[in-house]
Amino acid sequence: MDAIRVLVVDDHPSVRRGLRSLLSSYPDILVVGDAEDGAAALRAAVDLSPDVILLDVRLPGPDGVEIACQLRHQAPRAKIIILTAYGNGEYISGALRAGVYGYLLKSTSDETLAEAVRSVHQGKRLLSPSLLDKVLSEFQILAQAYARSQTDLSEQELKVLALIAQGLTTREIGERMYWSTRTVKRKAQNIRDKLGTRTRAQGVAEAIKRGLI
Repeated sequence: MDAIRVLVVDDHPSVRRGLRSLLSSYPDILVVGDAEDGAAALRAAVDLSPDVILLDVRLPGPDGVEIACQLRHQAPRAKIIILTAYGNGEYISGALRAGVYGYLLKSTSDETLAEAVRSVHQGKRLLSPSLLDKVLSEFQILAQAYARSQTDLSEQELKVLALIAQGLTTREIGERMYWSTRTVKRKAQNIRDKLGTRTRAQGVAEAIKRGLI
């Protein structure tokens, strides 16, 4: 079986040397080149036809997420693993939208990194376990936003619905929203009508079922 061809992209020479040395110790992995920025990465990806690209997210010029988007078009055969010290939600969600196959932290062990290269080469997707919480939280936020976009409940009504779910009384909701109890009751009735329910409890249950709260 041919060795897996890997391109390393990182702006720190010491990191590139370290990854080259590490991966070269595995007989089934061949580091075919390295690049220090996005422009060099795009050229190398076209010239060297790597199977897997290890790409840092922080680079001079366009960041790794933007470069990943360009690589998908210029080197569609290559599978990308973001390998970075940064695990914030914005980078993770951007990388996943860009179509990367993996997102790993640089604290990943040597053997785990080598196995990640093999797995991604086989078409599997992976994520550092420590980042899973952030991805699930991001997914929950996106899912809730989508669910809310599919209903005709207003932002005010969604807020009232959340307060009802917290167990607040009509009077307490009125104080929180600076409304009269009559206004709160009217809003609550509008919510039940739109959800097709008859009671507060049914409205909350339906909202949870739909992922609105």
